[in-house]
Amino acid sequence: MSARHPDDRPPLPRPMLTGDTAPLDLVTIRATVRRALQERPVRPCTAEIAELTRTLRAHLGAMLDEAHHRAALLTAGTPARLRWETLIAHVRADLAFGLGQGQPVRAAADAYVRILARDARFLADRLDE
Repeated sequence: MSARHPDDRPPLPRPMLTGDTAPLDLVTIRATVRRALQERPVRPCTAEIAELTRTLRAHLGAMLDEAHHRAALLTAGTPARLRWETLIAHVRADLAFGLGQGQPVRAAADAYVRILARDARFLADRLDE
């Protein structure tokens, strides 16, 4: 077995290397996802739905930044890069969809929270690979 040269090591993730961004707190993100997706006998109150929506949107924004960075490190047109680009486009479309203007119906707002939570769960899993 040969010794690896120090330059043969994989590059450090961007936050550790440059300090430009804080590391993702995937534990907190997953806790928020579990809370949003938990089975309940009744829908959460409007205030909790609003808080979950804001929190999940913030988590997704931070994860999208990291996902975009990881995609940019891959060769264009490769299956791995296309998977990242597709995932990023899907999450951005869900974020852009939103609930529109006015007071959303609680059922629709709860459904949207679940969509964001599933996006966050999937993206967190991909970033944790």
